[in-house]
Amino acid sequence: MLRAYYLVKNNNIRKPLRYQSGNVLVLFVISLLVLLIMASLALDGGHLLLNKGRLQNLVDAAALHAAKEIDQGATRADASAAAVNLLNINLTHSDQSELARAIDLGDTDDNSTAVLTIEYSEFPDPFAVAGTDIDAPYVKVSLSQLSLDNFLANVFSFNKRISATAMAGPSTAIRNCFTNLVPMMVCGSSDTSPFGLIHNSLYVMKIGSNTDSAIGAGNFQLIRLENNSGGADIRTAMAGEENIAKTCFSTGVDNASVPTEPGNSVGPVAQGINTRMGTWNGPVNSIDHPRDENICQGAKVNINDDGSLVAEDIHNAYRAATYVTDNVGTADKSCTSPLTGDIKRTNATAGRRIMNVVIGDCTGESNGANNIDFLGVGCFFLTQSVEQKGQESYVVGEFLFDCPGGGDASLEAADTPGPYKMVLYHVPGSKDS
Repeated sequence: MLRAYYLVKNNNIRKPLRYQSGNVLVLFVISLLVLLIMASLALDGGHLLLNKGRLQNLVDAAALHAAKEIDQGATRADASAAAVNLLNINLTHSDQSELARAIDLGDTDDNSTAVLTIEYSEFPDPFAVAGTDIDAPYVKVSLSQLSLDNFLANVFSFNKRISATAMAGPSTAIRNCFTNLVPMMVCGSSDTSPFGLIHNSLYVMKIGSNTDSAIGAGNFQLIRLENNSGGADIRTAMAGEENIAKTCFSTGVDNASVPTEPGNSVGPVAQGINTRMGTWNGPVNSIDHPRDENICQGAKVNINDDGSLVAEDIHNAYRAATYVTDNVGTADKSCTSPLTGDIKRTNATAGRRIMNVVIGDCTGESNGANNIDFLGVGCFFLTQSVEQKGQESYVVGEFLFDCPGGGDASLEAADTPGPYKMVLYHVPGSKDS
């Protein structure tokens, strides 16, 4: 009787265990399916995003290239051919092999293939395809519905396809913007490079006391940079600290975009600029304001009362060509021929004597604070140290070449005269362009 009761009870215990083993199997299958889905999302999703980014880069480059060709006078056919050629070049890279298989550019007809479309418009917004008789500087390049390889996506009957569109064309007028100017100005006479100046010639970048000013009485060729005011800002800018705020200038006739800074500012000018020549006086130091590795100087170049350089002194100046020659090599050494200075590689920074200086039109200006027409910016080589004395506080530099700024679009909706650059535009309806 007891044995029979035990067998019945034991049998009742085993039945739920069999039911539970079936539940575990179902749960295992569901978990495996979830893992496959997650793996597919990770593998195929990452693969899709990677190639989507690569495809966007391809059409961006093609659109910019075609827009540049149009800007330089090419026909639409030539610009389209240039875009297709650039696409082919970029598709030859090994990391573009999958896209190269998906993009067939072998039969381009009328700016398009089965996957490629190149269109031109007179305006970026709205982008309306222009007739052949209308100037259309804006280019839109599209690559559509490209099939990609699948990894686990086939399990779920999912096919990966990607598309990309880019539009490029001329920006609105560009303003010349800088963050690394010294607050001085050289007088020029033309708004095209070299602005009426002569390359490798010496110029006065700032005059001293008792010298006739080309700008007007009370001005010593100092200018006011964006958000700068007073001697402390002049000192730090002369020492080469990047200006906190970007300074932008307009172009064109009567732009009056260079504000002058009246006053001689003898101390701040000398203290700031002489750090480049290895002299630290006042609130400057060799850590934040290192010297140039080459501080060689020739005989002092003097100036006349009218602001011109003394002719017989010019040939004794230390020149940029000698600076380049002397800098060859790595060991510390003395200068080739100058009267003072040395060449030192430690605790020094190369190129500190090369400064970005504004060039302006100084004609017809009046006394006190006023605004000068901006012509450009030149790179000048600092010829010699500056004396911290009123009459001797002039700065001499050698004009080397034009120093263009980075350039910011004016953001004016109207098409205005002035320099511009090729830029990418957002394509309405596209999340990636």
